[in-house]
Amino acid sequence: MPPEKLEPNEVGAAFAARRELGPQYELELAESLVDRVNTVIDSRLAEKKGKRPPLDWAQMTLGLGSLALSIPLVAIVSSNVPGTFGLMLVFGVIGVVNLAYVLTRALHNNRD
Repeated sequence: MPPEKLEPNEVGAAFAARRELGPQYELELAESLVDRVNTVIDSRLAEKKGKRPPLDWAQMTLGLGSLALSIPLVAIVSSNVPGTFGLMLVFGVIGVVNLAYVLTRALHNNRD
């Protein structure tokens, strides 16, 4: 199991070893300390990668469906209702549906 944390006393021990062993071992001590730091960083990155949330296919489908439905609805409304009121109505309803889905999803996730 990889280490989760690099302790401050480990860094201090590396500097103390350098003082005791002399400058001829400086490169080896630095490489071992760098390897230890890289191991800690890799373990943290692996942990974050595992916590990635799954894709929400329902939300993606709702968004693409809203986009697909808005095209014919805009065409129908703009041919029947003059001005921008019809367009605002279509996009307002689509926005409310999408917002309602996001809010109910957020409330559902908070309960879990």
